[in-house]
Amino acid sequence: MSRWMVLLSGGLCSCTSYADSVWRPIATHATMLAMVMFINLVFLGGLYVLSIIKGKRHRALLESQAQEAQIDFLTQVLNRRGFERRIADKRQLQGYILIVDIDDFKRINDEYGHHSGDVVLQYVAARLKDALGEEDMIARFGGEEFVIYAALKNKQSAEELSRRLVISISANSYQVPGVDEPLNVTISVGVASVLDSPNVSDVTSRKGVLSSAFKIADSNLYKAKRLGKNQSVIN
Repeated sequence: MSRWMVLLSGGLCSCTSYADSVWRPIATHATMLAMVMFINLVFLGGLYVLSIIKGKRHRALLESQAQEAQIDFLTQVLNRRGFERRIADKRQLQGYILIVDIDDFKRINDEYGHHSGDVVLQYVAARLKDALGEEDMIARFGGEEFVIYAALKNKQSAEELSRRLVISISANSYQVPGVDEPLNVTISVGVASVLDSPNVSDVTSRKGVLSSAFKIADSNLYKAKRLGKNQSVIN
């Protein structure tokens, strides 16, 4: 009996040893495979997170570039493109267009240099912007000319705003680097009303409304110049 028990236990031991020799490599390979899969998942997850971060940064960069493309670098107000885009986004136009021109700006450039002219442009842009409301827009259209859209409901408000702009510029002298005496600067302003239909969807119609307002404001600007400058004219 004891002999058979010895034989049986020996057989079991040999079977266990055989099973260990068969499954141990399998278990080892399975563990290595699991580790490789885990590392791959971590790597792919990292790539996914990096792609999201990179995508957000890229979108932020594009938005920043688009914004910069609509801003005048020197004066930090809207440029013509930015103004036209903001106007196009408005649901309805009900207000006034003001065209502002710095008087005798060529003389400032000629006598004191273009750097001095740039400083004057920055001063004027800042003062004009400070005088406007939250719903108003100001843009530099080129040279010494600025355009303002003011969301005002009546002519009296437009007259008051245009006079306030003229006074805000002429009431101060501007200290320019390299120039001994502060410069006296004035502006002339031409004003015209602009009003289109509510919820206008006809782009051509809106352009026509704006074009008409710009022509009238420009004509009034030249009237202000002919009348002696440093003033505003509104029909």
